[in-house]
Amino acid sequence: MIWLFLVLGVLLVVAIAFAFVGTTTSRLQQNVQPVVFEVEDAVDWVAEQLPEEAAGQLTYAEVATITRWWLEYFDQVGLATEHGQEIGDEALSEETPERIAELDDAVDYVVARSLEQEDPLDSVSVVVVVDLLRIYLTEMGAITGISEEE
Repeated sequence: MIWLFLVLGVLLVVAIAFAFVGTTTSRLQQNVQPVVFEVEDAVDWVAEQLPEEAAGQLTYAEVATITRWWLEYFDQVGLATEHGQEIGDEALSEETPERIAELDDAVDYVVARSLEQEDPLDSVSVVVVVDLLRIYLTEMGAITGISEEE
């Protein structure tokens, strides 16, 4: 008789454990995982991906500067947060209005900043860097791509 209670107890414990693991896994799948954008990593990746023509026009420091300008644009439209602030589900709460960054506006902003320099940067090379930054963020999962307007 004791064996019956022991087997039923083990089965009950295993069933509760499976139910708990299943509900926790389901809940975790629904949460947005934060993506960390490391500027140095992004600049390294872009510098490695630059076509030969653009690489001949820009230095590593200029690629870093273009990246900073690009991030400034996202900060201006309200899509950047300070280090350490909550992002993900909390950043997309009901109180936060939907924010959209137009890629054309971002390119215009960065090219305009590059032309304001004492020694203006090559505009085509700047656009190549911005496009590579977009690809980098898409590949790391920080952005989902380009939305289609109807």
